[in-house]
Amino acid sequence: MKNIKFYKLPLILMAMLFTAACAATMNNVGSESESYGTEISGNLVTWEPVPKLVDQGSGLQMLLQASEGMSFIYTARKGSKGNDLYYTGSHNMGDTFSKPRVINTVPGEVSFHGENGPLIRQGPGIGRFAVWAGGNDLKFSRSMNFGRSFTTPVKVNDDDEKSYHSFQTMEVGPDGTIYVAWLDGRGKETNVPGSSSLYLARSLDKGATFGANIKIAGDVCPCCRPSIAFDEKGKVFISWRHVKKDNTRFVVVASSNDKGSTWSKKVHAAPEGWQINGCPHSGASIDYKNGKLFVVWYSGKGNKAALRASISSDGGKSFRFLGEVQGAVLDSNHPDVNIINGDAWVVFQGRDPEEKKGWGLNQAWILKISQSGTVSLPQKIPFLGNSVAYPYLFAGSGGRIYATWTEMTESGTKAVLCRGRIGLKS
Repeated sequence: MKNIKFYKLPLILMAMLFTAACAATMNNVGSESESYGTEISGNLVTWEPVPKLVDQGSGLQMLLQASEGMSFIYTARKGSKGNDLYYTGSHNMGDTFSKPRVINTVPGEVSFHGENGPLIRQGPGIGRFAVWAGGNDLKFSRSMNFGRSFTTPVKVNDDDEKSYHSFQTMEVGPDGTIYVAWLDGRGKETNVPGSSSLYLARSLDKGATFGANIKIAGDVCPCCRPSIAFDEKGKVFISWRHVKKDNTRFVVVASSNDKGSTWSKKVHAAPEGWQINGCPHSGASIDYKNGKLFVVWYSGKGNKAALRASISSDGGKSFRFLGEVQGAVLDSNHPDVNIINGDAWVVFQGRDPEEKKGWGLNQAWILKISQSGTVSLPQKIPFLGNSVAYPYLFAGSGGRIYATWTEMTESGTKAVLCRGRIGLKS
């Protein structure tokens, strides 16, 4: 087409060519959604060419202060008794890192498999909160001195059953309330066989204590981590993968206007589910800002590994399904969404279709979903050359953006940080 002289074409033919060219750049979002098209926005992020190796370990999570000071946690096995939870920091935007310190007090107790990794969140003021699965329980510890030390862990679940309490999520509400939600083995008698229950605990005193556990739902996919978000007034949203008796699984969202004491009926994020006799070990990710609730999740429906997305503009009462958003990336999975400047930025793992006939290493990718629902083409993020798993995304100030992930090697795992700037030309 580059040799066609448009000034010699009839206007109707010009219009046809323009329409065809636009259609060729649109994402295939499936017959069950509208076509929102691809936003061709050039380079999304300029990433550093070689990411930083933080340490040997897995599940790197981070906090960012206004000064761009960084706090990290990750799991690592440095002794003979299993995984421990380590804390480190950086005062130069990730150029160097402090000597790591162990947070957990029971050696080797920290569980990390799949999405069942520890989390760290910022509290009001200087509070830094960590939660992890340790033994049969959920453990919580806090630092009130800028990460120099952490308190003796407290138990979040209020039962003593030798069941599992894992695949936890944690967020801090606008008023400082700490919300921890997780998948729980209680309720097996009434749940769909093979499914779990979804429970919540709250702390109103900056993590010194947690209140009675609240059951949100049963029939929950047993290894798909839930996700929590808030609106500006503190309304709580939570997502999970719901299981029906015929093994059809739906990503759903419920909301609470009373800090999680009671919950609305679940709302499907998409009109159709995914029938699979087993847990895909991949939960949805949600975030809310400026009246928009974004939900992004993995699905294997139709024998295709894909990321799907929906937007709610009415506080989670209904969703506009956007269809697939991963573009041509193969084996896309484990999305993490973070709203920046009103748009939803999504980091995920997947394979480049042009490398080794689609069987190159898993890498980290990023894409952007605008407030109106248009979706960018995915952009590859530099990596250290090993298979990437479980990426996470964090927004900094001044246009900076950060991604973390685990790289899998034959000799162990690596906790990796990659730094970027939004919108700069490469």
